[in-house]
Amino acid sequence: MNIAIIGAAGFVGRHLHGFLESQGHTVCASDAVVAPELNDRVETLDIATQSPKWDSGIDAVFYLAQFPGYRQFPAKGGDLFAVNVAGALRAADAARAAGARAFLYASTGTVYAPSFKPMSETDPVRRDQPYALSKVQAEEALQLIGDLSTCCVRLFGVFGEDQQTMLVPALSGRIGRGEPVTLEANPNKTTDQDGLRIALTHVADVCSVMYQLAQRMVAGEATPRILNVASPDAVSIRSLANAIGHQIGKQPEIEVTSTERASDYIADVTLLNSVVPHAFLSLESAMDRTFAAAHA
Repeated sequence: MNIAIIGAAGFVGRHLHGFLESQGHTVCASDAVVAPELNDRVETLDIATQSPKWDSGIDAVFYLAQFPGYRQFPAKGGDLFAVNVAGALRAADAARAAGARAFLYASTGTVYAPSFKPMSETDPVRRDQPYALSKVQAEEALQLIGDLSTCCVRLFGVFGEDQQTMLVPALSGRIGRGEPVTLEANPNKTTDQDGLRIALTHVADVCSVMYQLAQRMVAGEATPRILNVASPDAVSIRSLANAIGHQIGKQPEIEVTSTERASDYIADVTLLNSVVPHAFLSLESAMDRTFAAAHA
């Protein structure tokens, strides 16, 4: 296939780019900011203000662009919505013009309203948080495009090799520095002393599932417009901290606080299993891969 990736210099984008090339596909990659080591592989394109210009014959487009200042609202709100909403529509229109048969948009599990139950695609979403709102609006807008097959994948807890920010690197840093890992209480279950439970998902699994979805869409097979992509196994922060401590050879210091958390972050993957059955990496295997790369 001929495949385009927008946001190819980001964490998921870099891994997806390498995965697709390893499968023998031709990849046209772009990002707003490109590191010097990627200059020969990734084109500079600011999707917030520029439209891609692809030759006809593009089969699939992966939209992975993210605005790094998403927490700076309202000061950077225009930029946030320019990337997450307007940019996605701009890319979708370019995909249509290039004859693409699949457009996959990277959304997030954080669009769901807080819940302690596994979150399914039909559950309520939140509009009280800027980042989540921008993703929800993009999902809704893309569903209005009738002549392009689109799938918005709601990703949960993505981590893996070379990740510099987010949960796993942050916890690894805290444990390495000897700082305590705090666990918030479950207001519905006083015996829960393990903290937030999350569907932690290795980036290799994300790349494989998204690729399989693109293959389905290019082949003309029916694919949900919105789909959770996540590990079926929920991991508590306590278990994750212990797994990281095992990898770096340092016992984590755990503190259980009286502060109550508002939600867990668990995905219902019933729909995913019916569309693309996938054997996700276990936490142990995923951690081995992640930290082996860090120590190489």
